[in-house]
Amino acid sequence: MEVQHLNYILSYFSVSSNLSKTCNPLTCYQGVFHCGYHSEASYGATSYLIMHPQGNILVDSPRYTKQLAHNIEMLGGARYMFLTHRDDVADHEKWSKRLSCDRIIHSKEVDENTADAEMKLEGLGPWSLSNDFEFIHTPGHSEASVCLFYKPLKILFTGDHLCEHENELSIMEMYNYFSVPVQLNSVRKLLYLDFEWILPGHGRRVQYKDNQEKNSALEAFLATKEQLKVN
Repeated sequence: MEVQHLNYILSYFSVSSNLSKTCNPLTCYQGVFHCGYHSEASYGATSYLIMHPQGNILVDSPRYTKQLAHNIEMLGGARYMFLTHRDDVADHEKWSKRLSCDRIIHSKEVDENTADAEMKLEGLGPWSLSNDFEFIHTPGHSEASVCLFYKPLKILFTGDHLCEHENELSIMEMYNYFSVPVQLNSVRKLLYLDFEWILPGHGRRVQYKDNQEKNSALEAFLATKEQLKVN
């Protein structure tokens, strides 16, 4: 699947369509879908489904409904549910039981609600899940937030770490509950990753024409933050 097709797939599956049954899984090979069914328990965060030949991945938890579960199963179910941080776990337990998927979360993000998660990341990473996926330690918004880097399509799933807000990159400082300086340091780390898409849990998604444009945007964002700190 070519990168230029990604925007079509993401826009086609709107919040109301919820992984439409009209999609042929073969034509959506290695597709990325917006699940819809945003959950109040996750502050309305966006959840995505990544189709992959070694097992599909749910990124953060949508609200559990039988219809959405059926539609996901029609696309091959999910082998993993990756939880970017403790805020966006919503109905993870119901999804785990329905889809028999292993939940992945950093150990420092675990609380009593996620204590039975099957896979707990330890340390500072990065961690690999096959050759195509890498988990990137990006603390700041929370103590141990993690992004998912999907290498073949050059996508970074950022959770609450980074998004676009009002046509500018944003780390949503007003919702930070660990450390803004640490979060900015984690943004700087992204300069060393070759991605062209930011798919966030909140805010707007971003597409860059290439890695150079992405780095220019990140550097300008960080420079603005440094200038505000000086002033």
